[in-house]
Amino acid sequence: LRELAKAAADHIPERVAFYAPLIGVDWRGITIRNQRSRWGSCSSKGNLNFNWRILMAPEPVCDYVVIHELCHLIHMDHSEAFWQQVKEACPGYLQYRGWLRQNGNLLYPF
Repeated sequence: LRELAKAAADHIPERVAFYAPLIGVDWRGITIRNQRSRWGSCSSKGNLNFNWRILMAPEPVCDYVVIHELCHLIHMDHSEAFWQQVKEACPGYLQYRGWLRQNGNLLYPF
């Protein structure tokens, strides 16, 4: 578990750093957590939180979660404008969101 959490702490910030300029946002901090009900979250202060378990998902799904949270830096809701922003940065987001809904529980084997 610690190895996966450490790998997430290395990998996820790299993905944030890759996608943030493409979306046009800056973030304040990144925290990797062991969450039970969320894959990620974003605070109004620009802090991003990610569940380390997302690293066990396929890479495009992990990227979708990163993009989703970065888009919250523009739209702090799940409005139509938010989902349009997500779609522009991640055209296949519906597929990845569906994967999480269908398979997310598999990322909690322990």
